Amino acid sequence: MRKSIITLITLTLLVLSGCSTKSQKSATTSLSVKATTEKTIKSASKTWTFSQSVTSKQTKKNGVDNQLTTAAVSRTGALTNWTTAKGQFMSYAVKYQRVSLTKWQKDQRSHYVKDVQKNIHYMSVAQVNAVLKKLGADFKISKLSDLIFLETKTSGMPVDQAFVAKGHHLYGINIQYMTADQTITINRGTSFTDTSTKKAANHVAVSKLNGTWIAAETTTSSSDTGKIMIKDGYLYQHRYDSFERSAIQDLSHYSLTSLNQNNTYASQKSEAANGGYQLTAKSVASGDSLGYLYLFVSENKLIRIGQGQTTTYQKTSTTVAVADLPQSDLKIYDTMDQRYPSSPASTITVKADAPIIGLTDSIKYLTDADAGQITRNATN
Repeated sequence: MRKSIITLITLTLLVLSGCSTKSQKSATTSLSVKATTEKTIKSASKTWTFSQSVTSKQTKKNGVDNQLTTAAVSRTGALTNWTTAKGQFMSYAVKYQRVSLTKWQKDQRSHYVKDVQKNIHYMSVAQVNAVLKKLGADFKISKLSDLIFLETKTSGMPVDQAFVAKGHHLYGINIQYMTADQTITINRGTSFTDTSTKKAANHVAVSKLNGTWIAAETTTSSSDTGKIMIKDGYLYQHRYDSFERSAIQDLSHYSLTSLNQNNTYASQKSEAANGGYQLTAKSVASGDSLGYLYLFVSENKLIRIGQGQTTTYQKTSTTVAVADLPQSDLKIYDTMDQRYPSSPASTITVKADAPIIGLTDSIKYLTDADAGQITRNATN
């Protein structure tokens, strides 16, 4: 009898020990996931660009399908860039605040009438982990609150996706879905990649960039001569019957906070990442009216990124020939800058009559959304 009691006690302790171990392991996993995410997003600034998305079917009869499909393009209207800075999230200058899962669910439901609220459902932990695995993550969550839930700071609008991060990857998981009356495709999640994985450009002094730059692989045309001229902080190029001027910007002269909150800078960072390069707060770069980004990677090498292509320019001379950039045109730019200090001259068009100067509000294409948009014409 005594032996039976001892055996029973021993088995009970083993069971309790097993449960305790399992509970501790689950708690450790959750703590590890949260701690890893916090560590990943606590740096001064990281920019995350779209990598891939995951979708699945949803039917009226069977609900959400477990078969997941990846795509290398983002859905229309989806946020394709995020910036994290000291644990906070921003996207295209919109700031977000972190909220609890309970508040997020409550605020999501508040946007629907009561009759519709009964059709709201949430993904299970297993479904979330399946999406994470499909996106390439090497970890799992143990509960939905392991994820970071966001709302806009100004209006309290919940973000559809909840987030978790590790290493160079940020994962946005779609948690909520609605009852479907027919077969539809739903978004299940998105992965974003830290742009620090891209090639870095050295900081260069703007004063050392003067000269003539040639893109040897360019097939010259009236809209793209494969040649740019740089003089005293400005980038010049000839298109059709016009000269176009843009400012070369040293981003180290801007505060990191102002850059993180700038829509245009965020778009240019994404453009640089698409071309395999980093645009950072230490970069020196320029832009133009066609949407190209010009990133200086050294005093003698320039990368033009845009329209799905990356073009390399090399500085072939430290001087600019008069035939490439006439002194008369430089004088016109100088005159216009003095005459209209708040409306810099962007273009000079020369036809049969006197030159027509196109004025704009800005020629700083890295930080100003309206850069290069002609607001009025002037004559010399």
